[in-house]
Amino acid sequence: MTKCRFIFCLHNHQPVGNFDHVFEWGFRDCYDRTLRVLREYPEFRFAVHHSGPLLEWIEERHPDYLETLADMRQRGQVEIIGGGFYEPIFSIISEDDIRGQIAMMQEYCANRFGTRPDGFWTAERVWDPEIPRLVSDLGLDYTILDDNHFRYAGIEEDELYGYYITERLDRRLKVFPIDRFLRYSIPFRLPAETIDYFRSVADRRGECAFMYGDDGEKFGMWPGTHKWVFEEKWLVNFVEAVLREDWIAMTLPSEYIRDNPPLGRVYLTQGSYYELSEWALPSPVASRLINLHAEIKGWNRENDFYPFLKGGVWNNFLNKYPESNALNKRTLLLSGEMRALENEKHLSLDEAKKELYKSECNCAYWHGLFGGIYLSSLRHALHHNLLAAEQRCMEARALKGIEVIDRDIWNEGTNQVLLRRDDMAALIAPAHGGALAELGVYTKRFDILAVIPRRYEAYHETLKNFNEDEEQNGDVKSIHDMVVVKEKGLKDRLVYDLTRRYSFKDLFMRTRPSAEEVMNARADMLECGGLPYSYAVRKKAKSIQVPLERRVDFDGRAVLIRKRYSFSGPAAGVKAEYSIGGAGGVLFGVELNINLLAAHDEDRFYEIPGLAGTERFLDGVGLTEGVASFALVDRYGGIRIAIGSSRAFDLIRYPIYTVSQSDRGFEKNYQGSSLLLVYALSADTEEFEITLSVK
Repeated sequence: MTKCRFIFCLHNHQPVGNFDHVFEWGFRDCYDRTLRVLREYPEFRFAVHHSGPLLEWIEERHPDYLETLADMRQRGQVEIIGGGFYEPIFSIISEDDIRGQIAMMQEYCANRFGTRPDGFWTAERVWDPEIPRLVSDLGLDYTILDDNHFRYAGIEEDELYGYYITERLDRRLKVFPIDRFLRYSIPFRLPAETIDYFRSVADRRGECAFMYGDDGEKFGMWPGTHKWVFEEKWLVNFVEAVLREDWIAMTLPSEYIRDNPPLGRVYLTQGSYYELSEWALPSPVASRLINLHAEIKGWNRENDFYPFLKGGVWNNFLNKYPESNALNKRTLLLSGEMRALENEKHLSLDEAKKELYKSECNCAYWHGLFGGIYLSSLRHALHHNLLAAEQRCMEARALKGIEVIDRDIWNEGTNQVLLRRDDMAALIAPAHGGALAELGVYTKRFDILAVIPRRYEAYHETLKNFNEDEEQNGDVKSIHDMVVVKEKGLKDRLVYDLTRRYSFKDLFMRTRPSAEEVMNARADMLECGGLPYSYAVRKKAKSIQVPLERRVDFDGRAVLIRKRYSFSGPAAGVKAEYSIGGAGGVLFGVELNINLLAAHDEDRFYEIPGLAGTERFLDGVGLTEGVASFALVDRYGGIRIAIGSSRAFDLIRYPIYTVSQSDRGFEKNYQGSSLLLVYALSADTEEFEITLSVK
């Protein structure tokens, strides 16, 4: 029988900001359980990558696991794979941060496992042609990518069993294609099917290497896999089945490179695994690609079309989700400022860098089946670490007063105004209704305005067509093939917002809508959140003022909106002074969107006159008339947000829920609470003035 090499690689990862109980569940039911099984079979040699957030958690809670891993490496069973420590996408962070994150992982592995890795895991297998140049001089020899990358480069199916050399400006890197059959068969098919696959390929083309590299969470954390992999002993059976075949040699990646020449040279375009290329497209376009892919499957011609069927690249998520782009551009801004600060003042900013690196963890920047932009806790963790790093830099710079950056930070073609002082950062978006997009409090490391809107996703079509009453069979499936709805009524929540969920958005209404009408996007109103406002920046001795202006036509009237933000005083916050001209007899509203992370929690609630009990929770829907001030309280985080007005208003409140899919099924996610302050402008009013404050 022709010999073949089997290279088995696991990628174990938990994102920055994930809940402690999820880390514990993953460790108990997946990572530790898998390692314990494999330790009993020293001949089953494998490579493994752990991301930095997971390594740090294990180091604190279960250090014996790392000792076991170090012993297995020492005896030659395990090869440690490195990577960017906090699992960033290399194509969107600065070159300094790429090298810094990889160097951090190399140093950690040297100290903890006694080795500096030869290879690195590329987060989400997102390749960029610049990577060979960017990782040069770091002692790295190879990385592992999906075989689709190679198909797009014109590599034939029978030439995917080994490794290739790629390069950028003479900086070389070896790249392994991950076998697609193995990604979908392990651990979902019986071991014999994998053995038969090895045999059929080896018989056809002779001695070759099979690379498996995929998420370790498939072994216990994906739905149904814990029972299948461990209780029903799939993993034991698989390992023993492979080891019984003396023509299959378990091989480590660096060992295979040392003993075998490359299959050739290849130049790869930016990309990732196929499913991600669907998710990265704008949702209406993604929906068309999904339908086309299904049609091709129906023709049974998937293999013919795969080399030419490609969606978007990962960076498209920055277009699809402007909130991700805004955060990414803030990390790039801060990275450049830190580099300049180190060069000018020769300071050590190691702690600030670590926090910056944490804010670059990829998971909350995107979404598909994985990716957590719809998980507020993960987004909050990125904002938390960015604000922490920024605060350290502000202290190092000894900044006095308020700093203003007035330019196109987001690379959208229009300017934003970023204001920073020693206790807070605020960002105004004149092109988006002159709204406030960020209000970060350094002392709490909390951006209270980190809210995302309800957007159409291509998979919503699947939910619309799903029969909630139909039972699913209990077969173990890849999560790419599952349709699970975690609660009934999600179809009713498929409501989409017209504009971004920033704060101090201006609205006009003929009659006051109900809270339910506003929540379900059925209210008759003019929303100014998508309109550009003219603006200026005025610096005063102890404050900054940003006046904005916009004329709109509403109900046959030419309405002039003037609002002026002021940042002053001893506490973090903002004051907005409004002057509305020509709108007598209509209703004027100001929309605020605030996210304290939990909707139905006794530690997070409204302080509104007349509300009591669970009505105070942030998932409440309702109207309170004649309010002059109110507050949102987070006792858990020690935060109280007080909102005051110079005139009484009617307060409409409701929670913002998105409907998204995850590896556990379709679910609703709380994104924050929307607060609409409604003012009645009397018919004889020529100029209506109010002052609002958030502090």
